[in-house]
Amino acid sequence: MKDLEKLTEAYGDVQTLTTPSGHMVTIREQTGEDDDILSNAKGVIDGTSTNKFIAGIVVQTDLTENGKMNLDTARNLKLCDKYFIMIASRIFSIGQTLKFTYEWPEPKGLEVDYEEDLGLYIWEYHNEAMPFPGPEDEEYYKYRIKQHPHGKDESRKITLASGKKVRYNFMNGVAEKYLMELPQDRQSVNAELFSRGVAQEINKAWVPVQNFKGFTPNDMRELRNDIKANDPDLALITELYHPVDGSRVDYLIVGTNDFFYPREI
Repeated sequence: MKDLEKLTEAYGDVQTLTTPSGHMVTIREQTGEDDDILSNAKGVIDGTSTNKFIAGIVVQTDLTENGKMNLDTARNLKLCDKYFIMIASRIFSIGQTLKFTYEWPEPKGLEVDYEEDLGLYIWEYHNEAMPFPGPEDEEYYKYRIKQHPHGKDESRKITLASGKKVRYNFMNGVAEKYLMELPQDRQSVNAELFSRGVAQEINKAWVPVQNFKGFTPNDMRELRNDIKANDPDLALITELYHPVDGSRVDYLIVGTNDFFYPREI
C-alpha cells in the first residue's frame, strides 16, 4: 500500500475513507475526464458508467491484493459501498450541498429551488468513537446509508426451518444491473431473489435456484425476511413538499445532473 504522500504526488488531493462494509478506499478528486465516463450514453443506459467512474477515482483499496480498484471489483461492490463512495466523492470534489430545481406538475410551470445536505446520507463507519446512530439517537437520519451488519462478507448462508440450506449474495452492482436489464415479462416479486444469485445446497454442492417450485410459502417468507433483516435497503431520496398544497414527492439525490454537474455550489 502506498502512503498518502505518494498518492498525493501522483493524484493531487486524496481522501481515505471506510465504507459501510468496513473496506478502506482512498479516492482522488474528480476531474473533467470523469465527466466523459459519467455522461457516456451507452454507459448510462447499461449501468456501467458509475462502475467505471468508481474504478477510476479509487486509487487505493484493501478490496484487491494489489490495492488497485478495477472494473470487476467496482461492479461487485455491495450497493451500500458503491453509493457511499459516490456521495463521499461528490462531497470531496464538489461540495456537501446539493442545489437543484424541481418542476411540479401542478400548476404547470411551477419550478421551486431546493437544497439538501449530502452529509446526512453517510457516516464515519466502523469508528468506535462514533457508533452508527439508531432511531433513538439525535443524529439519526432515516435515509442515511446503514453500516452493513455483515461487514466485508459478500454473501450469507442460512438454514430455513424446513431444513433447506440456502445462500444468497448481498445486493451489489451485478444484481443492480440484472434488475435494470430485466425484460418486463420477467419482472416479478422473485426477480430480486434471482438477482442475488440464490443457491441451495444439494448433496454438499451449491446449486443455483432456477425456480422456486420446491419452496413453500413459509420458505419464501423466511428467505425474504432474512434478506430484509441482513441486507439493508437503500433509499437515497430527499422529501420535497409542494409550496402551496403541501403534497410530497420523493426525489432521488444520486444520478441527477445537479449531483454530478452542479449549476452552482
